[in-house]
Amino acid sequence: MAVASLVAFTAVAFTAAGCAAGRSAAGGESGAPGGFGRREERQRIGSFSTVQAVAVSRRYVFAAGGSGIAIYDRLLNHWLPPLTRDDGLVDQQITVVAGDPVEEALWLGVPGGVLLYRPQTEQLQRTLITGVPELIAFDRTGTGDALVRAGGSWTRISRVGIASPMARPPLPSTLLVPRTLNDLYTQFPSLRMQPSLLLRSQPSDRPLRNVQILSGAASPDRVSEVFLGTAGDGLFRLDPAFMQSTPLPYGLLEPGVGALTLAADGVWAAGLGQSPDRGGLSFVARDLQRYRWIEGTIAVPLVSVRTHALTTRGPRAWMGTNRGLVRVRLDGAPRIQAWGVLDGLPDDRVLSVATRDDGVWAGTARGLVYVTDSTDVRTVRTRGLGVRLLDNIPVHALQFTGDTLWVGTESGLLALASPNGQAATAISRPLGSDPALRRAVRALAWSDTVLLAATDDAVLLLAPRGGVEPTRVDALDVRLVGRVTRVAIDDRTMWLAGSEGVVMVSRRDGATRVLRVPGDVPGPVLDLVADREWLWVGTPQGLVRFRRRGDGGLP
Repeated sequence: MAVASLVAFTAVAFTAAGCAAGRSAAGGESGAPGGFGRREERQRIGSFSTVQAVAVSRRYVFAAGGSGIAIYDRLLNHWLPPLTRDDGLVDQQITVVAGDPVEEALWLGVPGGVLLYRPQTEQLQRTLITGVPELIAFDRTGTGDALVRAGGSWTRISRVGIASPMARPPLPSTLLVPRTLNDLYTQFPSLRMQPSLLLRSQPSDRPLRNVQILSGAASPDRVSEVFLGTAGDGLFRLDPAFMQSTPLPYGLLEPGVGALTLAADGVWAAGLGQSPDRGGLSFVARDLQRYRWIEGTIAVPLVSVRTHALTTRGPRAWMGTNRGLVRVRLDGAPRIQAWGVLDGLPDDRVLSVATRDDGVWAGTARGLVYVTDSTDVRTVRTRGLGVRLLDNIPVHALQFTGDTLWVGTESGLLALASPNGQAATAISRPLGSDPALRRAVRALAWSDTVLLAATDDAVLLLAPRGGVEPTRVDALDVRLVGRVTRVAIDDRTMWLAGSEGVVMVSRRDGATRVLRVPGDVPGPVLDLVADREWLWVGTPQGLVRFRRRGDGGLP
């Protein structure tokens, strides 16, 4: 008689308040990394444009992408916080997924183990087994235990995480096996023959792409409801009887975030060019429920384009990229236009941008140039390019303070008073004896009467309207963040970001907080922006949203 061996298992519980009705706080307030008590206080948003696996329970849809598991509540039409590496899930390790037919849960196979995740209580239970799981089925004759096949052997796993090796394979009649994509093709042949109907309309100025379906799962309680995962187009809900599809975009268009800018009800994020298939802008709503993707056109492709700077003015977004200056219309049809060296830019590497009502100043790796945003003055010869300044000098940062444009260059901090985009403009240096004013200025930020200028070894505070000698902000210690990338300020807080994290200082009492890599943020901080309620941080591993307290700090 075979003796069932009990395999050790671990259970980890998490809490995310305010995510969905009916959630309980199983396991207490733990699970958010870096000392954050609740997942709502710190949430990571990755890329789910490519969905490699889909599973459906009676209420939830689980979409596995490169950044973890996205979870969609199809009853409330609501996205839950994703299951990511922050919760103990290892990237690129999932071998099989299955929606639970008995309870609202997801089963995942990973090398050497099986995970059971319950979204309503945010419990992640891990059971160790031998081998790599190939199939997860369920016992339809009794308790509904999971039956897992790994390397030709079968293991029964109970709902409390007890694993019992099986002496012989289960009878097919006793198995409840979730339907695969091939099963859906058999049931709905038109799905295989006409996958392009998923994209009901493609703009004429966008590249024509063939829709590649990677995964699929059927709703257990609705006859004509199927969820499909695609390569680059995200998750779709499909009615195969009428071939009507609804896109369900979630997360970022591409994995990394190179630059951020605030929107009225969220943020726009531009990518790092890490994806060989998709590239462009991603809109993320403040409540993390609405997402919008804008990719490049045939004339201006954004695939593999690295964005250094991003800003918006009215219905336009301006992107400083490694392939020139790009303007994207955000209203209606997202038209895209680009300027490069052939159009008169000093260099294709645009490192910084600063907008005005009639155009934009672009800081490149070899100087500063003005581009007029008006078709009335744009000619075939100049395409709206105006004055050029600072030839062969890298311009890392630009910041307007009223009528003055501050310019952070490789040669120090400069100022243009009342800059005119069509005529020569006087250049001056700020008064002050600090040698940091003559060193490379990597980032600039402005709030009320204070201008911050970050160099490789110090952060300077200037009061342009008060004529006060620049002073060093010792609390924003460059040594805490590594290589400086961004500086930011509002009426409550100052931030300095770099390759090793973020240091933040309260303007009220000087209290300091450090967010470190990889505990608090998953990778080098390439940009950050803040509104009254949230701090948004962009990294090569995705976007991270932190909740701010009333005093501007973090929980």
